[in-house]
This record gives sequence, C-alpha cells and structure tokens, in this order.
Amino acid sequence: MSRILMDEITYLAAHGTDEEVRKKLGSMVKTDRRVVSRKETVGYMLFDANNGFNIDGHKSLFTDSILKIDLGKQSLFNAIGGVWDIVDDMLIGSVIEKTRTRWGKFVPYLFLAGIPSALVSCVYWLLPALFSQAHVDDLNYLPKFFAFMLLEMVLEGFSTFKGISVGGYLSTITPYPSDRRRLLAISKYFTIIYSRIPDMVIEFLLDFITNGILFKDRSSAEMIKMSLMIVGPFTALISGAVTTWYATVAKERVHQSIEKPKLSQTLKIVFTNRPVLAYMISNSLGAFGTGVSTNNYYRWVLFMTTFETIAGIPSVFFQPIGFSKYNELSKRFSTKTLYMVSQVFAKSFYIPVWLYGRFLKGKDGKPFFTNRWAMLPVTAVWEIIYATFWGVKSISADEIGNELNDYIEWKYGYRSEATLSMAGTIFGKIPNRINGILEPLYKKWIGYDQSAYPEKRPQPEKAQRWIFAMATIITAAVVLIGVAPMFGYNIDKGMRDEMYKELNARRAATAQKINEAYEEGAEQ
Repeated sequence: MSRILMDEITYLAAHGTDEEVRKKLGSMVKTDRRVVSRKETVGYMLFDANNGFNIDGHKSLFTDSILKIDLGKQSLFNAIGGVWDIVDDMLIGSVIEKTRTRWGKFVPYLFLAGIPSALVSCVYWLLPALFSQAHVDDLNYLPKFFAFMLLEMVLEGFSTFKGISVGGYLSTITPYPSDRRRLLAISKYFTIIYSRIPDMVIEFLLDFITNGILFKDRSSAEMIKMSLMIVGPFTALISGAVTTWYATVAKERVHQSIEKPKLSQTLKIVFTNRPVLAYMISNSLGAFGTGVSTNNYYRWVLFMTTFETIAGIPSVFFQPIGFSKYNELSKRFSTKTLYMVSQVFAKSFYIPVWLYGRFLKGKDGKPFFTNRWAMLPVTAVWEIIYATFWGVKSISADEIGNELNDYIEWKYGYRSEATLSMAGTIFGKIPNRINGILEPLYKKWIGYDQSAYPEKRPQPEKAQRWIFAMATIITAAVVLIGVAPMFGYNIDKGMRDEMYKELNARRAATAQKINEAYEEGAEQ
C-alpha cells in the first residue's frame, strides 16, 4: 500500500463523513478490477493452449499396438508407477510450497515443463525406432519394457512439476476473480480450437490409413507407427518452446506470506475443512473408470477416429455460449452450482446414447452402436449438449481450485497452493492408478485384441459390446457418483463474495509488509 494512499485513508478516517469512508473502503475491496494486460492475456492463451498441444490421447494405441507392451506388464507398471506417482507428488509439492523467489513461487518451475520435458517426450515417442522390429513385436521383451517404464516415470515427474506449478500460478496471476474468469474464458475457448490440431491430424491420418485411402502399398501398422513417431515429437517440441518462453514473461500478483507454512499444517487443512474435503472426495470418486473413452469406441468399433470431429460440426455454433456467459452466470450462481450442473449435463446424456446404440438394431440385425450412420445423429445431438455446457464445465473446474486456494488464505492467512494441488492430485491419482492396474485386465477379460486395429480387423463381439458400455453408460454412472460429495461444499455465493472483499483488503496489507521486508534487507 503506497504512503500517499495511507495518508489519504488516515485523513478520511479523521475528517471524512461515514459515507465517504464507506465509499473509499468499498473501492479498495472491489472484486472486478482488470489487471492482466492484453499482452499477458495473449501470452497466457498460447501457453494454456500449448499445454494440450500433444497427442497424449493416443498413448494407449501407441503402447498397445505400436510399442506392443504386454497387457499384464502394463498392469504391473501401473502398480509400481502408482507408488512413485504418490511419492513424487509429496516431494515435489513440499519443495514448491516452500519456494520464495523474486520471480514468484511457481514461475521458476514452469521452465521444467518446457524444453527438458519436451526432449524426454521426444525419446518416448521414438522408442519403437530404438529396438529391432522383432523386439518390438515381442510383447515380453524386457529391455523395451524397462525403457518404457523409465521414461514414463521421468515424464510423470515433469508432469507433477508442471501440474502443481500451473495450477498454483493460475490462482496468483490476478487477485480479482472476475479478471481470472475472463482470462479463463478467453484462453480455454482458444485452447479447444488450437490444441485439437494435433489430434485432428492424427485422427485423419489414422482413418485414411486404416480405410485404405492413403499409403495403400504399405502396411497400415507401419504407417500408423510412422505417423505417431513424427507428430508426437513435433508437438512436444512446439509445446516445450512456448512454455519456456512464457516462463520468461509470467507474473504472479498475489503475494505469498513471508513465513513458510509447515507441510503438516497445510495437509491438516485438507482433512479439517468441509469444502476442501468435499471437493477432494468428489475428485477422487470421479476419477474412477475403465480407461476406455468414446474415442476408443470410435476407433476400435467404428474404425473412424474422426467420428467425433465430424459428428461435432454442428456443435461449433453452440460452443461459445458457456465461455461468453460464464462471468454473467457467476454473478447469479455459486461456483459450486455451476460446477455440479455442468458436470451432470455434460455426461448424463451418455445414458440415452447407450440405450439407443445397444438395444436398437438395423435391418441386418446388428445393434446400432456398430453402425456409423446409425450413431451419427445421436452423437451429433450429444456433441451439441456437451459443447453448450463445455465452457461452464471447464472454467468452473479451474475456478473451484482457485476458490479453495483463496478460501484457505481467507481462513488461515497464508496460501498453500502447492500442498492443496498435491493433495488433490493424490486424491485423483490413487483411483487413476487403480484404473491403470485394472484397465489391461478389463481388456483381457472382454477379449480385446491388441493387434486388431492396426491390422484392420474388428474386435470380438463381446469386446465391442463392453467397449461401447465403458465409453458411455459406465462413464455417466461414474460422473453422477463423483458429483454427489459436492453437496457438502458449503461455499455459497454470499460467502464467496464476502470472502473476496475481505481478501483484497488483507492483500494490500500483505504487499506492504513484503515491500518493507525487502527494503530492510536492502539496507542491511
């Protein structure tokens, strides 16, 4: 707080009317200021979009059918990796939580999510070229498995640094929630367009290859491998370069307390505060699943990876609604309400999709879910519903985390972004790792054939039925169960608005203390 402002407040307190004092205090705790510049907004848009500028969504195809890691060994690795995942979360979260630098608490670690992470990712996608074809085809070749396991664990470490740093940084980029929501709305709308480019390139390549449109004179398995080995490293390097650049211009505007909180103190917060615990439990339950997505269904059953893209063309006109209306909706509803409603509406439509595809049949007696044309209209309707709520869903998911970080600061006087992020990821990663252990076993149980897709052979009928169910109705059931604990999240709109008014006044005082501490240090 500047000396001029302090003198003005002191004078008003001594000589001003009650109304003048009230107006001045009201201006100091205003919650709708804009401090993130246009240049920074564009920079964050590029940074956020490049976080998803990859083909990681095709890793299961790469692992199963290109690198050819045995399903049983995948399950074993996911058990080992799950332990490492939790250990490295705790270690890295503790390190970040105690960090205080002139650049901020999180910005220094964004560099690790840049070029270093990109180089390791390049090696990962090029693994099939490091072994002979005979060893690649051998599901049980141990050197290949150990190399895969090592790179996965290193990438997990980089991912943890990135996830905790990015999540914490977002809650410090601006102290004003409306400014943050504006930034999220713009960046996330840009992200869904830009970050889809690598996926679309791969999807069209895969469809052209498996449907005999491109490279007819070469084996489909060989060309799928080449596509992944080229696009994977390319996108990793682009994403890494943008992340490294943004780390040089990123700013943190919400100051940390001078004192560094103990890890035991901040972990205790998770289990003793109702909204934090409710969100963590919800996040954990919602993370359970089979690991089989609609994209897997489109690829393995319909042999059309671009099916979602084509069916989603009409949804383009509905996609901006949630993004453009979020700030307006947040003035009327709590973050919790927006989060719960958007989560439920976005996924519950999977239930009628499953009923339609599973029990209606064509003239050939086959269920609709095996027919592209039969599934196209119902998928298009689902894409419209999903797109309409997508903006609210994606922004509110981030805002819940930011709101909890601010809630902790409001209640305890210090921020614990890294520890909260670490706890959240552990709550989510435990079920994810359980999923990872069970997913290969599910595939074995349903009769999934690892070589069928690249060799252009259909999956067995039993596998097809379960793939469709896992991608639709089972996913919907998991989402509905996962949202239920959020009824215990007790930060309503009134509490949220009052919290930010008080926080803005406190932050001005904290900034003054930090400035004084730096000045004293400079004098010494």
